[in-house]
Amino acid sequence: MKTGLKYVGYTFYVILVAGVLLYVRFPSETFQSYLVQEAGRMNPPVIFSTRSLDPSFPPGLRLQAPVFSLKERPGTAFFEAQDLSVGPGIGSLILGNTTWFFDARAYGGFINGHIQPGEDGEIDGFSLSLEKVRIHEYAFLPHFGIGDLGGTLNGTIHYKGSPDRIAMGNGTGDIHISEGRINLLNPFLGLETIPFGKLNVRFTLKKGTVHLTSVSFDGKGLQGSISGTIRLNRIMDRSQLNLRGTIEPIEVFLDTLKGGPALLGLFRGGHNGLRRSFVIQGTFRSPKFRFI
Repeated sequence: MKTGLKYVGYTFYVILVAGVLLYVRFPSETFQSYLVQEAGRMNPPVIFSTRSLDPSFPPGLRLQAPVFSLKERPGTAFFEAQDLSVGPGIGSLILGNTTWFFDARAYGGFINGHIQPGEDGEIDGFSLSLEKVRIHEYAFLPHFGIGDLGGTLNGTIHYKGSPDRIAMGNGTGDIHISEGRINLLNPFLGLETIPFGKLNVRFTLKKGTVHLTSVSFDGKGLQGSISGTIRLNRIMDRSQLNLRGTIEPIEVFLDTLKGGPALLGLFRGGHNGLRRSFVIQGTFRSPKFRFI
C-alpha cells in the first residue's frame, strides 16, 4: 500500500514540475509567430497580433490585448479584447474531437462561448454569450452597411456551419439592446438618428436567410415591431430586405426634429392615431420604405 502511495506521489510531483516548467519556459514568441502565420493562411486572410501570450490553468492560453482584422481592411479590427482566454474542453479531448472554449473582456463587457471543430481542423459552428457589451465601441460595425449603432448589448447567438460561408449555415439568436440608437448612413423619413430605446430581437438563420421571428422596440421617441426576412449577401450592405411592421412616434419627440411637422402629418394619415403600418424592401444600402 505504501509503495502504491509513493508512486502516486511521484506522479503528482512530476505533473507539478512539468506544469511549472511549461509555464516558465513556454515558447511564447515562437507560438505567437505560428499563430500569426496560420491566421494569414485563413480564407479570407486574417491579421493577428497580441501583446502577450502565456499558458493558463485549466490548460489553455491567455492572451493580452489580442487584435484580429481582415487583411483587406487592416486598419479596422473585427475583434479585439482586453484579454482572451482559450482552452480545450476536457471531455472533447478525451473523445478526440476538440471543442475550444473562450472567455473575453471586450468592448466594456464580457463575451464567452465555444467553437465547434469540423473536418481538417476547420470551424463547424460556434456559440456566443454577450453581456453588457457597448455596441458603439465595435469599430467594425459600419462595415456591415447598416449604420452607426449605439447601446448596451446582451444576448446569445448559436451558429452551425462555416463562418466564411454563412449562406450555407443555420443559427438562432436572442438579442437585447438597452438605450439603443442608430445613426443612419442615409436619412430615413428625414431622420438622421433613430433612438429606439429597448430593442428585443429573436431570429433564425436558414439557407442564407435571416427570419425575424420577433422584433420589438420601445424608446423615448419611437415604439413598434418588425417581422420578415433578410436575404444575406456576401457584401452585407447588399443584403435584400423584406420586412413588415408597425411604428408609432411620440409626438413630443417629433416636435424636436427638423421636419417634424411634415413627419407628424405623415403619421396622422393613418386610422389608428399616430400608429402606422409599413414595409421595408431594397437593401441595407438603399432601403425602400412605404406606409401601407
